Amino acid sequence: MSDLALSDIASPDDLKVSIGNYCSGVVIVTARDPDGGLHGMTCQSFHSLSLDPPLVAYFAGRGSRSYAALRNLDRFAINVLAEDQEDLAMQFARSAGSDKWADVSWTADRFGQPHLADCIANISCSTYAEYEGGDHLIHVGRVTAITHDPRRAPLLFFRSQFTRIEREASG
Repeated sequence: MSDLALSDIASPDDLKVSIGNYCSGVVIVTARDPDGGLHGMTCQSFHSLSLDPPLVAYFAGRGSRSYAALRNLDRFAINVLAEDQEDLAMQFARSAGSDKWADVSWTADRFGQPHLADCIANISCSTYAEYEGGDHLIHVGRVTAITHDPRRAPLLFFRSQFTRIEREASG
């Protein structure tokens, strides 16, 4: 197995630019702690991991203060953002400690975890595992409930900016 360092083949900035050519959706990870405190963070590194058992995963930087608040909670929710929720994505991208929840509409799932309103999907999870991933941590959740709205289109992230699916006019 090769043991090349990134600096042997490209700079971290080169890798970031190259990976930025991969289009992804945008989610907000939310949770409520036992004292009722609300936590959340915007994340574009989210993936389906397994159908049996039903697992999903998101990745967070080791230095993320928002993730520090989320990582030890037993339950959380993944909120898949719709194309008109760019402002919400920016609101939850702020540092922990800011009032990310100001004027945010949400409901509690059957486990008490916050589901943000008007998302294209809300996925309730219980924490399953956490793995090392270089300068990130990989948080795996077991899906415990799901809701979705197939009428809505997703918010996308491509080349370091938000974008939308362009549809051809029919007719």
